[in-house]
Amino acid sequence: MTEVRTAVIGAGRIGLTHAVTLAHRTHGARLVAVTTTSTERAAEVRRQCREVAVYPSLDRLLEAGQVDAVVIASSTSAHVANVERCAAAGVHMLCEKPLALDLEGCDRAISAARAAGVKLMIGHVRRFDSGYQEAKRLIEAGAIGVPVIVRAISGDMDPPPASFANLSVSGGLLLDSMYHDFYLSRWLMADEIVRVYTEAGALIDEGVRSVGDVDNAVVSARFAGGAVGTMTASRVTRYGHDLRTEVIGDEGAVQVGYFRQTPVRLLDRKGVHHDTPHSTPDRMGEAFVSELQAFVDCVREDTNPPVSTLDARATVAVSLAATRSIRDGRPVDVEVGRPETMAEKSRLPSSRGGRQRRDKKV
Repeated sequence: MTEVRTAVIGAGRIGLTHAVTLAHRTHGARLVAVTTTSTERAAEVRRQCREVAVYPSLDRLLEAGQVDAVVIASSTSAHVANVERCAAAGVHMLCEKPLALDLEGCDRAISAARAAGVKLMIGHVRRFDSGYQEAKRLIEAGAIGVPVIVRAISGDMDPPPASFANLSVSGGLLLDSMYHDFYLSRWLMADEIVRVYTEAGALIDEGVRSVGDVDNAVVSARFAGGAVGTMTASRVTRYGHDLRTEVIGDEGAVQVGYFRQTPVRLLDRKGVHHDTPHSTPDRMGEAFVSELQAFVDCVREDTNPPVSTLDARATVAVSLAATRSIRDGRPVDVEVGRPETMAEKSRLPSSRGGRQRRDKKV
């Protein structure tokens, strides 16, 4: 396949980001359509992506039969149904995270893609960010020794509408937002999270509170190999879109994250000033390009997607356990997945045993 005819399902903030990237910055792909029921969003798609077909529904898009692959950027609650319909049509898919609101939904989506013989990649965009990729390389090279602690911070400037915060639509703060930190931590530590404990509350936003979600949360995590972690998520970091991660090893540490959109600082009598990223597309712009290119390449070259559905399922399991911990007020064990869902064995031995060291090769 020399050119992948690609459509985007949904034209919200992330859907439009994907559409623009496919239209202008993805080699080997051609954006052929977008779906949305909003006339305003349709006009914005046409303005930024030039002439592209806009359909009011996924069914209308599939009936046209002019697409090889889709990017599913609809609400999380619609992911499974959309995956099943696209799989039945023989269309390859990049589905935004999380794959589903529960593990049963993940299994339905995975089974549908496997039965149809189509590719299903999950949108773990931060894994394609250059900072996180370099951190992964350094850890694997032994630059920090044996990783023992991971710390992550994620913050959005403004809370979402209550209609989105509703757990039946997005899964809530932990499944929607902290999900990123769970999958990054599992990836960077090369180990599975097996137990979580969450302290959280609806501390600021009444809309979030009204639908039973929280706007601030801190999760303590235990990994299978004995390492520990803390993940913090907030819907109300008014100063900007704050993403930071640190992995500490027995020989050093690696930190990921910057908090400046433009590489300029103003110094005056009042202090030092610089701008900040305000949204995920602001902070992760190049990562979206790399992610979509990886998806298009795996379709063109008939290779396995770099982010598997089983990895996504395991991350959903962690998010669900952390959400349940809020309700139960106690640590919760993560539901053990099928054997193939487990990541490579941790380099860190059990906390009851001794420690291992690796040669540093940076």
